[in-house]
Amino acid sequence: MPNFIPLINVRSVYNFQESLIKINDYISFAKKEKFEYLFYCENKTMFGVAEFFKKALEQNIKPIIGLSIELENKKIITLIPKNKIGYEHICLISSQLNDETKLNEEQIFNLLKNNIDSNTFLLTNVNDKDLFFNNAEIINTNENKIFFNTIRYIFDNEKEHYRGLFALKNGLTINEAVESYKINEAYPGADEVLEVFSETEKIGNYISNKVSLDIFGENKKHMAKFVAPDNMPSFSYLKQKCLAGLNHYFKNIKNQAIPTEYIERLNTELDVIEKTGFADYFLIVHDYVSYARKNDIIVGPGRGSAAGSLVSFLLRITTVDPIEYNLLFERFLNPERVTMPDIDIDFQDNRRDEVIEYLFEKYGKYNVATIVTYQTIAFKSAFRDACRIYQIDMELVNLITKSLSDDYLSFNEIIKTQKLIREYSEKEEFKSIFKLVEKLIGCPRQTGTHAAGIIISDVDLRTILPIRQGLNGIYQTQFDMNYLEEIGLIKMDLLGLRNLTTIKEILDLIKINHKKDLSLSKIDLNDGKTFEILRQGNTTGIFQLESQGMTNLIIDMKVNSINDIAAASSLYRPGPQEMIPEYINSKNNRKVKLVDRSLAKILLPTYGVIVYQEQVMQILQYVGNFSLGKADIVRRAMGKKQIDYMMEVKDEFIFNAIKNNYSQKKAAAIWNWIEQFAKYGFNKSHAIAYSYIGYWLAWFKAHYPAEFYTALLNGVMGNPSKTSKYIKEVKQFGIEVIKPSVKPISNKIEKTLIKSTYTSSENRIYMPLTLIKGIGRDFISTLNNVVDEHEDLFDDLNNFFFYMKNKGLNESNYTFLAKAGSFDCFGYNKSTMVANKDFIFSAMIAFNENISLEKQTKIENLFEEQLNEELESNYEKEVFGFYISANPLTKLKNENAYFKPTDINKLVENMNNVNIIGQVSGIRVIKDKNQNSMAFITVFDDTESIDLTVFASNFENLQYDLVANRNYVLKIKTQKYKNKITGILENIVKPI
Repeated sequence: MPNFIPLINVRSVYNFQESLIKINDYISFAKKEKFEYLFYCENKTMFGVAEFFKKALEQNIKPIIGLSIELENKKIITLIPKNKIGYEHICLISSQLNDETKLNEEQIFNLLKNNIDSNTFLLTNVNDKDLFFNNAEIINTNENKIFFNTIRYIFDNEKEHYRGLFALKNGLTINEAVESYKINEAYPGADEVLEVFSETEKIGNYISNKVSLDIFGENKKHMAKFVAPDNMPSFSYLKQKCLAGLNHYFKNIKNQAIPTEYIERLNTELDVIEKTGFADYFLIVHDYVSYARKNDIIVGPGRGSAAGSLVSFLLRITTVDPIEYNLLFERFLNPERVTMPDIDIDFQDNRRDEVIEYLFEKYGKYNVATIVTYQTIAFKSAFRDACRIYQIDMELVNLITKSLSDDYLSFNEIIKTQKLIREYSEKEEFKSIFKLVEKLIGCPRQTGTHAAGIIISDVDLRTILPIRQGLNGIYQTQFDMNYLEEIGLIKMDLLGLRNLTTIKEILDLIKINHKKDLSLSKIDLNDGKTFEILRQGNTTGIFQLESQGMTNLIIDMKVNSINDIAAASSLYRPGPQEMIPEYINSKNNRKVKLVDRSLAKILLPTYGVIVYQEQVMQILQYVGNFSLGKADIVRRAMGKKQIDYMMEVKDEFIFNAIKNNYSQKKAAAIWNWIEQFAKYGFNKSHAIAYSYIGYWLAWFKAHYPAEFYTALLNGVMGNPSKTSKYIKEVKQFGIEVIKPSVKPISNKIEKTLIKSTYTSSENRIYMPLTLIKGIGRDFISTLNNVVDEHEDLFDDLNNFFFYMKNKGLNESNYTFLAKAGSFDCFGYNKSTMVANKDFIFSAMIAFNENISLEKQTKIENLFEEQLNEELESNYEKEVFGFYISANPLTKLKNENAYFKPTDINKLVENMNNVNIIGQVSGIRVIKDKNQNSMAFITVFDDTESIDLTVFASNFENLQYDLVANRNYVLKIKTQKYKNKITGILENIVKPI
């Protein structure tokens, strides 16, 4: 007799913060106890069902899944499907329970009556049998004495941990949790087992014997069907569209006859698509991409391996000619290793939802769904939660977690590698906390939505898997993406890309300002001015090229083509970075070393260095006579280090190479060389496609800088650091930046002219009022309404303040508007408008709205104040959070050049004894583990800000010299923390 029994109502961590039982732990426990079958039933949801089912099967344990419904007064109904029909029923019931409408008990009973039958077991502790019918096999657990407790942890020693979880769920301390809840929901002890084992085993075996279900076993694809015109077969329509696209491309764009190479490539691709049955997939993607283009939604040029498909190009799913760039179809769809196609599409991020809505309307609400994700608890979050439950001072918690360099290491790795955390884990008062933390790490806290994935099914999704209400009325799968393909569902990725939104905004501005309707496809890809900007390192705002390291590489490479941009983005990654010096040297000096001369055609475009996965495939094909399909399989095996397979294929490669007149030594050398680089190679299809986006942005920057920076600035509203950087750069292009004004941009009184975003006109960029502290869209809307009603609003300040009385203008936002210069249009400077606030508001109060403006007492004879540069700068910093006209820190750097200060934005890790000049914007003092005072300070200069740590040994001497809002020359050393450059303050060189 086993020590434990497989009980029915085992809750897992997928009932968030209601259980400590992780599926891996549950199955390991069952394996150890030699269970032949195992039950799994969440409350109302089925989030973990697919994971449980698959992992139980892998351990040769029969998975018995179900759905529990916990009602009031501890009443529980558990449904267990006997077969596929029963499974479909509980999927539908769970979907209904997780719809937008919350069902009461009577509605739940009606739902069960209408959806359960003899294909389902119904286990319950509800005594009223009259509630159920339709021949469902009912087992009342009270009568049969089956143990029906809800199980939330497995072992007795986890009781205290569950108390902690209960406290976390209910916002209690650990002591309050102990008082308020009796913990008894665990596997029964030995005595209880003996009491109920006989009946439980009998019923458990009975259920197990009657259940015959494999949720993954159908092996049927549920891809939606594309309805072609006149009900033409999908493949015939696909072929027709491709041929039309091919003819259009060469007749209207290339102006030449169709090369044989294109016809052969198209026939090859169509043959694979026909055999694999993916015609509908291509047509559906083509359809929603076409919808986006027709509705003026910017679509990316391509993403991932799909850019290697000529069919995708001819359907305008992608806009990169794969033959022109030597991209391979087999990297996308491999006829020798058939997997589901994966065409990822980028859309401008502010209109992606429109495309999803189109799919929802076209295919039906129960046929389209987003994909659930689970946000799991990482160490820092778990530690903070546990400390809060045990009432640990949060300042100490912040100190302990500050040292954490990587939050997503495993618990044991963190304890092993993080010295301070390890020290606290060994303290007696923290032992319970760390035990709870270990239990919490990896548990899902809540659901999220996959950033891109969409499912489109040919049948009601509720017959395949449970769904739930998602955002905007669109349903969401309850299974995550890892299990969808196995039940026949294809994930389509529709991604939102901010850079495409920026491009759309630039195009719209060019159309307004220059009366030009530009097309991205017509932009010259060999524009000298564009590449000159890149070679100068002027990469701010350029997709993928903006980081300092990438900028340096672009300069060193002397980029002059799309291919160069693609190579740079492919090389600037961990691993291939080590090849950058060789690549640059070979490119710039025109001295290329080849592993073998016969590979010149493949390797010369990248100067003898393997940069792309496609090159690995081509070498395997050329030297070893492998088909490109097999070459892709070998490439994957090399990347994953599948040693046994590689050894087998290596012999075949060398044998074939010898037949191709290579010596055995040379063949082995080539194999070893490509094996070394296969794991580093990047997907060329993706690199080329994404290089277009970077190039387009660079082209706009070169030719339409005002529109480029306007769109760029709109993308960073709320980010003072980037805004300040972009505004500083704008001036280098000779573009004037106009501060926010309450007056419309032109003299045409139009409501739309006072905007809440940046606008540009005649080589000027106009800042919006929303940048000013305390000014929101509601105020702008009110102001626009007043503008619309009163044409004479800006004749003088009397008109403005008379009409704005009781219209949202108050003393607080008046001050911010005045300091921002938004009243400069009335002929007075900022200081004058600030100084006369009380006088103006007194006059506003005196305004009588019942008599005409001409008869009011005038606001005149203002006391005029002088405005100096320093005051102007202070005003800007106060109301915008950054400087516009003149940054006093720039002046301070120039005056203190003797100290050789480094700009904060040019700091890199591991710099010692480096001086910076900046202002301390914040100081936070805490106690370290020895209860000594230390501090974290933030310092900014005219380029960026940096967080500095002042350790206790140093803070004791410096604490009275460090003052917020004061400027200093500081000596620091730098480090990297969470991919951000931070520092340690070594000394105050000089207050200034």
